[in-house]
Amino acid sequence: MKLKFIGADHEVTGSCHYLEACGRHLLVDYGMEQGRNVFENVPLPVNAALIDAVFLTHAHIDHSGLLPLLYANGFRGKIYATEATTDLCGIMLRDSAHIQMQEAEWRSRKGARNKSIAQITPLYTMEDADNTMKCFVPCAYNEEIPVEE
Repeated sequence: MKLKFIGADHEVTGSCHYLEACGRHLLVDYGMEQGRNVFENVPLPVNAALIDAVFLTHAHIDHSGLLPLLYANGFRGKIYATEATTDLCGIMLRDSAHIQMQEAEWRSRKGARNKSIAQITPLYTMEDADNTMKCFVPCAYNEEIPVEE
């Protein structure tokens, strides 16, 4: 087993832990850094398409906010979370996508005026957020999820 701390190693936001176990590539959370440039989040150590599953501890954006980016980059595994977390993510990830699109548009307009900032694209779209929700597997409290080869 190998464990790598990817996010929230210097702040409380951007929680993400990468785990290799039983021949599987797993994430515990994939949260967005907040309070600074969200377009500069820490990259994953492997291609998103290689991630088999994500275990989401709760819906806060600093724990779930980059899941649509994971999907946009090729992830098609399962996201395990409680039913309440799944329901909240359905609202919060769409809201985050909307904010990403507004922020990218604002930064692009500002950059065009200053000619100092290149065109900014959103981290992910509303479609990415919607498709991410199809990966969620609601789980009961204390339910064991087997991680097998």
